Amino acid sequence: MKRVWEFLGYLAVVATLLGVSFTTLLNEPQKAWTALALVALTIIFICFQVYRLVNSQLKNQHPSGFLPLSCFMRYVTSDGSNIVYEVFRHLQIKSSCTGHFTHQFHWSGSKSPRIESDIQEVGKIFTTPGETTNFIKLKFKKAKIYNDVEVIHLKMNLDDSDKKSGTFLEQNVHAPITFIAFKVELLHAQASYFGKQATLSRKDMKKGDRAAIEEIDKYPFDVNSKSFSCNLTDPEPGYAYRLDWDRP
Repeated sequence: MKRVWEFLGYLAVVATLLGVSFTTLLNEPQKAWTALALVALTIIFICFQVYRLVNSQLKNQHPSGFLPLSCFMRYVTSDGSNIVYEVFRHLQIKSSCTGHFTHQFHWSGSKSPRIESDIQEVGKIFTTPGETTNFIKLKFKKAKIYNDVEVIHLKMNLDDSDKKSGTFLEQNVHAPITFIAFKVELLHAQASYFGKQATLSRKDMKKGDRAAIEEIDKYPFDVNSKSFSCNLTDPEPGYAYRLDWDRP
């Protein structure tokens, strides 16, 4: 009985705060509950509008819903036909709540990639009508909220036995990012390939196919590790950065 009266006491306090007297709650319950419901609905409506406003502001500042911090891309092949492409992306969540990250990619080979992840659950590949770019959703193990940090991992097993793919790595930079690393391991390269260089360039994404290609730097082939390595610090947003090399 004591607990019942305690409950009624708490309910009376809440009701009073919402403008409903304890006497009304006991003597005119229907009227009291209607008033409580209206006040509760008003509060829910106000909270929803605040939520919408906050989300709108976040979308204006961060259209993708994420703030990129760093990115590491690795391309490795031991025979020139079977390729493993791996990407790690360090992101900060800039939306109120999200459960996935949509990865955008363009595989220039003729055979569909097999995709997996050590961290996220991999969805199905899909495309946007009229576009050649592919997308895939990577589902988080638990929902992320504003300012959470997540590491995105994606691994593609690629069959390029017909040598149809382009030999390059490319990263679009839409927003400021601290660091991008390219790593290309050509483990099957013979001695005749030593002395080759990879070219880093960029082009303005807004201009699309009309954009001029700006060469940034060249990187020598490391004969010991049989690889090209390229690190970019604070690259300028608005450009697609690309590392090209000759097929061994």
